Amino acid sequence: MDGLRAVAVLAVLFFHGHVFRFTGGYVGVDAFFVISGYLITGLIVRDMDEGRFSLILFYERRARRIFPALFGLLGFCVLAGLVLLVPEDLVQFSKSLIASTLFVSNIYFWRSAQPLGYFSHTSATEALLHTWSLSVEEQFYLVFPALMLLLYRVMKRWMKLCLLFLAAASFGLNVWATQHRPVAAFYFSIPRAWELLLGALLAVGVVPPLRRRMLREIAGVLGIGMIAVAIFAFSEATLFPGVSALLPCMGTWLLIYAGENGTSMSKSLLSWRPLVFIGVISYSLYLWHWPLLVFARYFAAGDLTTSETIEILICSLILAFLSFEFVERPFRGTQSAITRRQAFVFGLTASLLAVAIGLTMRVSKGLPKRYSERTRNLIVENESRRNDYDVSCSNWKTQVRRESDIKFCRLGSDSSRKIMFWGDSHVEQMLPTVKKLYRDGNLHHDGVLFAIANGCLPAQDLNSTGSGYHCDAFSKFALARAEKVDIAAVFIGFDTWWGTHDDSICLSVDGLCTETLTTEETERRFLPELAATIRLLRGLRKRVVVCLPFPMYDKSIPELEMRNAVFGRLGLSGRATDFTSPALREAIRSAAVDAGADVFDPRLSLCKGGNCMTEMNGVSIYIDSHHLAASASDLLKANLRNILQ
Repeated sequence: MDGLRAVAVLAVLFFHGHVFRFTGGYVGVDAFFVISGYLITGLIVRDMDEGRFSLILFYERRARRIFPALFGLLGFCVLAGLVLLVPEDLVQFSKSLIASTLFVSNIYFWRSAQPLGYFSHTSATEALLHTWSLSVEEQFYLVFPALMLLLYRVMKRWMKLCLLFLAAASFGLNVWATQHRPVAAFYFSIPRAWELLLGALLAVGVVPPLRRRMLREIAGVLGIGMIAVAIFAFSEATLFPGVSALLPCMGTWLLIYAGENGTSMSKSLLSWRPLVFIGVISYSLYLWHWPLLVFARYFAAGDLTTSETIEILICSLILAFLSFEFVERPFRGTQSAITRRQAFVFGLTASLLAVAIGLTMRVSKGLPKRYSERTRNLIVENESRRNDYDVSCSNWKTQVRRESDIKFCRLGSDSSRKIMFWGDSHVEQMLPTVKKLYRDGNLHHDGVLFAIANGCLPAQDLNSTGSGYHCDAFSKFALARAEKVDIAAVFIGFDTWWGTHDDSICLSVDGLCTETLTTEETERRFLPELAATIRLLRGLRKRVVVCLPFPMYDKSIPELEMRNAVFGRLGLSGRATDFTSPALREAIRSAAVDAGADVFDPRLSLCKGGNCMTEMNGVSIYIDSHHLAASASDLLKANLRNILQ
């Protein structure tokens, strides 16, 4: 069983660390649910058969198993938060600290994840995000032992059937909720209960044992294959849990089933000593890896390199071993010197202390007195930058079946002479500047029209591979709008994030992705279409301006400047690196100019020589790593006025 635990925890680690291609590694949590349901139910049934089951004994075991490592980890997170997190982020952390202590963090993160779900959680304040699964388990085990005791004493003959019915009902609710309430389906205990009950059904013997080795081999191979497919084929775009969760859960179930009675290749493979070692410390490893990654990314103000991620995961392994040896082990087993009373007192005291610390952080608004007045001012100004953006024109994942589905933003009257700004958020960020230019009479047109599709290239046969995008349809109707006679000029802009991410763009036919593209393939398909669009508009006697890529950095600039404000005096100031591809910029310039467009280069406003500005007097001019703050967009004003006039 420890080898299977190791597979589950390593899948989660590699997914969180973005190591290799474990795009579906989050299914390791589902494997843990099945394993937990099997092991815990086995213990309950054995104790009931021997006449020594008691709820007090059950919860004592849970306390000894869960509390020591968890509260050790929470103590570390509190200290790290006090050192690293600025006040606003510390307040958010305090909420998750209280929720994790009370085992309701799944409810807390469900509320904070609306409407995008688990994969929208990117903030460094969510160092305890992974405790949602602990909360699901503990909520399940708050009810399950009493239910088992009741069934055993009153309906023993029907116990298996009752568990089967409950599992089926939970699974049915899970499938429905994944379609209609996907965030709740992911986080809530009841839609997840079938995964634990799946293991419970195996523990109570709902299926006969596999006596023949050939059947065990087949079950083991199928189990490994199903888990592998889920780990490597699933992604954040997979509709999950739903029916998709059957794959890793049934794979785990088959591996347990194959190993119950006799030997098999899969059982031998999972008995490999290094895997067993990782499985033994898997609980502590699961607890430690995520906060270390989160705090490291917070300090770096951006993503970690592959080598840095591997170093963090190795540190997690070391800390997990130390946690197991010196924190978990003293509490575990019948030979533990720690009495039942001491175990419960420890859990209660640690819980009260954690809640008190969380409330103190929250009531004090993040303990701002940790910093000098100047540092506090810089932190406040940079914090405000993160929300300093006008999203009033956004078409975020908008389903487009006709032109009227697009939200166009207009300045001025519905006249016969307009400039149309068409693109993604890199065009949207210029909205405050365009408004000022229009208000000041610097645009020699009667009106302005914005058509913004966030995350989308202006191309009719390309789409973003993430779920919910309709870039191709948006581009089709946006171009049709640009062709109309009232549009005198078209300003086209787009982010080039796809230039560093393979498989982020797909070839789309009738709104469906038919083929994911590499960065080279995307460029090879997009630039000719851009040129064709320009020539089409030029043929209609419209002026076309193409915006070259804005600088893109490897760090969030506001977070970097907050970190510099706190740690700069210690000589730990950091810098952001612009990773925009010069070759791609020039390819876009050449395609635009050759097709007859003018070019707007934001670097003329933001850069001097090879150095691009990211802050002014310690305050970020960006809201993240590549979007200008609304209050800093005036930096573009003179340059934009010149090109539009």
